[in-house]
Amino acid sequence: MLLGNIKISSNPPLALSPMAGYTNAALCTIMAEEGADMVYTELASAAALSRSASPSGAKPAKTDLLVRTPRGGLSAIQLFGSNAKEISSAIKYLSKKIETGECSARLFDLNLGCPATKVCKTGAGSALLTSPKKLREIASSAIKASPLPVSAKMRICENIDDSVSIAKLLEKEGICALAVHGRTRAQGYSGKSDWKSIGKIKESAQIPILGNGDVRCAQDAKKIMDVSGCDAVMIGRASLSNPLIFRQTHEFFAGKKITACTWERKIGFMEKYVRLCAEFEINFIYAKELSMQLASGFAGAAQMRGKLSKCKTEDELLEILSS
Repeated sequence: MLLGNIKISSNPPLALSPMAGYTNAALCTIMAEEGADMVYTELASAAALSRSASPSGAKPAKTDLLVRTPRGGLSAIQLFGSNAKEISSAIKYLSKKIETGECSARLFDLNLGCPATKVCKTGAGSALLTSPKKLREIASSAIKASPLPVSAKMRICENIDDSVSIAKLLEKEGICALAVHGRTRAQGYSGKSDWKSIGKIKESAQIPILGNGDVRCAQDAKKIMDVSGCDAVMIGRASLSNPLIFRQTHEFFAGKKITACTWERKIGFMEKYVRLCAEFEINFIYAKELSMQLASGFAGAAQMRGKLSKCKTEDELLEILSS
């Protein structure tokens, strides 16, 4: 699969979906090691980055955290915003960081899928799907400003014809690939992901399409490809409770025995994650949130999550997981 001038040889290519509050540099680094061919940062505010780019603007600590990218894998920085000039400014600002080695990103990605009210009320995220003119301006500005390929992630629209039109618009402007979550903005994260609608977009597209939504195991990855014909699979929340899902999916497609995601492996994963959080100077709250996602699917999981929610140190967290 080609993303601009970047070739991904895995069959199928697998991507870690951008997830607010989770896909920081530590998680992306580990998931790349576990088989994710592409990893996406959590959405970063183009407006905040644009202010950071201003000579008189102070750099918000949170923004600096968001733009750190992981070691290994093909990493993408996802941006959200509703202003074409801010998107352009943010990309130019980040491109300088890439030149100086502060970032290792090889791709920029436009967020057109976030359904969160606080994002959509600014006209960003999935709200852009109802504003083709503004969307065209943003895509065009991003591509002109970027020395790297630019991709996008969207949701399906209520009307499939609108979804296809948006995909064609983005392709015409030069977007190199499109990840499609098979839910509408109104659905949020409820209901089912419509893989057939992803297939309709794929049928009309000349660029790679990444299928996303309800891929919870290796077998689901095959199903979404069979139903939609997508070129690659993007996996999100399932990876939080099963950090081996990318490895398992590659094993499944290769006809190999699937590595079990045992509790011991989960503990080892969290130990590494905690170390990387310290290395990347990531707030401890991220480790707490991820540990509670991991603690699921077994007797006593709810009680363990209750203890994890109250822990205050890395050592205490690891002790609870090992108990």
